[in-house]
Amino acid sequence: MIALPRIGLRETVFSLNCFAAAMLALFISFSLGLERPFWAMATVYITSQPLSGAVRSKAVFRLVGTVVGGLVTVLLVPTLVNAPVLLSIALALWVAGCQFVSLLDRTPRSYVFMLAGYTAALIGFPSVLHPEAIFDTAVLRVQEIGIGVLCAAMIHSVVWPRSVAGVYGARAKLVLRHAETWIADILVVEAVARTTPERRRLAADVTDLHVTATHIPFDTARIRPTRGLLTALQDVLMQLIPLVSALEDRLRSLSADGPLVDEVATSLAEVRAWVVDPSLPRPRVTPSPVAADWRRLLTLNLVTRLDELVDTLAITRELVAAVADPGGGRPAVAGGRGRPLHRDYGLAILSATATVLTIIGCCAVWIATGWPEGAVAAMIAAVVCCFFATLDDPVPAQRGFLIWTVASVPLAAIYLFAILPAIDGFAMLCLALAPPLLAFGAAMAVPGWYGRMMPMLIGFAGGLALTNVYSVDAASFFNSNIAQVIGIAAAMTMTRMVRTLGAGTAIRRLRRAGWRDLAALAERPARLPLWRSRMLDRVGLLAARVGEVEDEDRDAAASALRELRIGLGLAQITDDPDHSALRAALADWFRRLVAAGESAPPATLLAAIDEAIRIAVTRDADRPTLAALVGLRRSVFPAAADWSDERLAA
Repeated sequence: MIALPRIGLRETVFSLNCFAAAMLALFISFSLGLERPFWAMATVYITSQPLSGAVRSKAVFRLVGTVVGGLVTVLLVPTLVNAPVLLSIALALWVAGCQFVSLLDRTPRSYVFMLAGYTAALIGFPSVLHPEAIFDTAVLRVQEIGIGVLCAAMIHSVVWPRSVAGVYGARAKLVLRHAETWIADILVVEAVARTTPERRRLAADVTDLHVTATHIPFDTARIRPTRGLLTALQDVLMQLIPLVSALEDRLRSLSADGPLVDEVATSLAEVRAWVVDPSLPRPRVTPSPVAADWRRLLTLNLVTRLDELVDTLAITRELVAAVADPGGGRPAVAGGRGRPLHRDYGLAILSATATVLTIIGCCAVWIATGWPEGAVAAMIAAVVCCFFATLDDPVPAQRGFLIWTVASVPLAAIYLFAILPAIDGFAMLCLALAPPLLAFGAAMAVPGWYGRMMPMLIGFAGGLALTNVYSVDAASFFNSNIAQVIGIAAAMTMTRMVRTLGAGTAIRRLRRAGWRDLAALAERPARLPLWRSRMLDRVGLLAARVGEVEDEDRDAAASALRELRIGLGLAQITDDPDHSALRAALADWFRRLVAAGESAPPATLLAAIDEAIRIAVTRDADRPTLAALVGLRRSVFPAAADWSDERLAA
């Protein structure tokens, strides 16, 4: 049984705003005599978001994508209308190409590419039978979409707007509290086993912050955090995950062999007290002496990472305060720049391939049978393929889209055949549409219900197909809905066959990409800035999936987090010429991992790390470098026997 969503004041206001914008869009479209006012009404709901800045950003990108898609159809359809096979292939390739680029972009502007793709399908396929009207149809589509997005952006920006910056600041404070809870649990050695949920929650929170931050440039707030400030905050939050994970590992290892030395225990207690109570003075971590003893070297690594943690957390607190109160006159904090993100070319190609095959399959049936509603199946298949392409396994979401689309059909039929014939005038139309639209809009504001209400709203608006003159064709109505079901089913089937993958597979793909970058980093230290950028992004992508994997993939997820620690350690030794042999051995191992999959590191790599540690101890290397080498040994060979000078000398 489905639990009903909880509707509060915010959800009610959001629904009222959506309804007002939709009715305004309908009124303008009717007044201008446009042929398909229901496009404008549906656009309002597709564009609307609980945060006003998100509405405005989506409105801009949707309009730009619609214009580009319309231009492409104007070029393709008249040119290839006499060659239906070529036209089908051309439109399928355009949709898939736009989808491919949108999956690689992974920024707000990716919405432009996705819209440019499936808008061409929405305009192009129904226009095949009337190619002479393609320009008018494309212009009409742009007009209706423009009216819809402008009405949505205006109403949501004026009537009780909800600032993205304000929500972001509140969430940033919550993320900081989650991080502090995790760190406090880590620093109490007995509580180490209970920290996994905190790590997963922090990763999910950081991912959520990243998504929210993309809408801040379009926000309605007068004073907003700068892009550099937002990027800097995301960077330091991402750094906390491998850093605290390394602390957890060192504490577990040292505690298993006996109590910590008094100075380290005191430093841990002071840092934990400061984490719990930020009003306390910032602690000073006591440096650990360098000695040719593995336990002391591990202690050195622990203390070094603890010192880095204090610095990182202090910066995080300052950045969170600046984000939460951008006009508070706080000291300026150096902000980061936009960074390159992880790109999965293989998955993007698979997604595009599934889209091409789905569209061509629908078109083949359409052409071979002369099915009058074949265009509907082809265009809805394109839309459904694009909608859910970012998911590891789009099929469950596509199935939900199918279920709720079918659920909208009876309601649309009741309105179309029983209610609309009795309506006279726009005011009565608004009153008649209010009950379902207000209910759908309120439920749509609840995150867990958005994916259910969107197909309901799209199906309801498309089923009514409101125009200036009421006309109804029962055969066309039911045939169109059957075609929609067939199109969605085709998208589900092809997606299942070509590109579905689980969280475990996604983790392994992320790890393989990480191995490639680690090999490149070991060989070319100059790539450090690029590697760090992609690494920070992969932390969120990977850790957000840790809670979704099956039992057999748990070790893979834990290993991937350990590899992030390896990269951080490698980044601290890349510039030292004494470590060229170690870098070469690491690069060779990572290349073998990419080629053959996960395998145990070779004994020669352990010897290279041990030799690098021996040289560093003998030459009294700086503490950060020695700590990085110790961390590398612990991360790459967690079960190896303790390092010692005597063993190497023998």
